[in-house]
Amino acid sequence: MSKSKHAAINTKVLAMRARRINDKDYLELIKAKDLKEVFLYLRDHTYYGDFLSKMNPEDLHRTEIEAHLNDLKVRDTEKLMHYLLGEEKNFLLILLIRMEVESIRILIRGIARSGNLESLKALMIFSEKYTKIPFDRLFRARDWEEFKKMLVNTDYYRIFEIYKDIRGPHDLVMVEKNLDRYYYDLLKNRLMKLDKKSNQDLIDLQRRNFDLLNLIWIYRGKKFYSLSREELIAYSLRGGLELNEKRLLSLVDAKNLVEIKALLTNSDYAFLFNHTDTIDLFMERRKERYLYYQNLKLFGDSDSGLGRVVAYVRLLDFEIEDITSIIESKRYRMGADETKKYLIRPID
Repeated sequence: MSKSKHAAINTKVLAMRARRINDKDYLELIKAKDLKEVFLYLRDHTYYGDFLSKMNPEDLHRTEIEAHLNDLKVRDTEKLMHYLLGEEKNFLLILLIRMEVESIRILIRGIARSGNLESLKALMIFSEKYTKIPFDRLFRARDWEEFKKMLVNTDYYRIFEIYKDIRGPHDLVMVEKNLDRYYYDLLKNRLMKLDKKSNQDLIDLQRRNFDLLNLIWIYRGKKFYSLSREELIAYSLRGGLELNEKRLLSLVDAKNLVEIKALLTNSDYAFLFNHTDTIDLFMERRKERYLYYQNLKLFGDSDSGLGRVVAYVRLLDFEIEDITSIIESKRYRMGADETKKYLIRPID
C-alpha cells in the first residue's frame, strides 16, 4: 500500500489511540486502595469498561481482569485487519498469534502442574475468528500425550512431539523456548515480506526486540538455569539489528557480568545491565520502557506502511502490563512511589 492507501487505517488508529488512559487515570488507579477500586475505576471511567462489565466486583481475580483487558486488544487488532490486504494483513495476524501462543503456554504450565485445564478457561485470550487451534478440545486434555495429539494438525505438534514429558523444570523451559522460537521465526519470516521502503523503521524496531530478548535469554540462561553453551546458542533468535552471530557467540562465551557489560559498551543496550544491584528486579521493565519509547516514536513518525498500526497495538500491550502491575501492587500494599518504579510508562 502507498502512503495514500494507508490514510484510512491511519485515521482509524489515531482515533483509537486518542481513547488511551492518560496520566490522570494512572494516578487514580495508583491511589485506589484495593483491587475492587481499581476494577471499578477501569469499568466506569475507561474504554475497558465494555470488557469488564460482566465481571462481579465482589469476586475479582487479577488474572481474569488482565484477560478481559486483553479482549480489547484482540478486538482492536481484528478491526484493524479489515483495512489491510496481503502481506500486511498477514503480518498483523502475527499479533493475534502471539496471544494464541501465550494461551497455549498457560495450558502447558497447567499440565506441568497436573492441574485441571478447564479451570484455566477464563485466562485464555485468543482470536476466535482467526485461530486454528482446537482450544475447546485442549481444555479436556488429561495429560501431555493427549494434549500433543490434539495439536497433530497444527504447527505446534512439530514443536512439542520430541518432548516425552514436561514435569521437570528444565523440560518446561525448553518447551517454552521452542514455542517462543516458533513465534519469532514466524514473525521474522513475515517481517521480511513487508515492503522495506515504507516499513524500514518497523523492521528495525522488531530486530531490536530480537536483540533485547537474546540479551535477557543469555543472561538468565547463564545465571538461573546453568544452560550449556550449545543450548544458549540454539535458542537465541537470529536476525537481530546489532547483535550478529559473532557478537552473540561472544556474549554466550562471556564468563561473567563484567565481560557482558564490556561487550556492550558501544551498544544501544548497555542500559540493560546498569545498576548492578537491581538488574534482576528491573531488567524486564528497562527493556519494556526502552521499547515503549521506541514505539511512541514509531507511532508519531510513521504515516506510511504498518509502523503506526503495529506501534498502536504494542503501546496497548504496555498499557495493559502497567495496569496489571498496579493491580499487583495492591496485593503487596505498595505505596504510590514504590508502585511507579514498576511501571513501564513514567508517571510523575
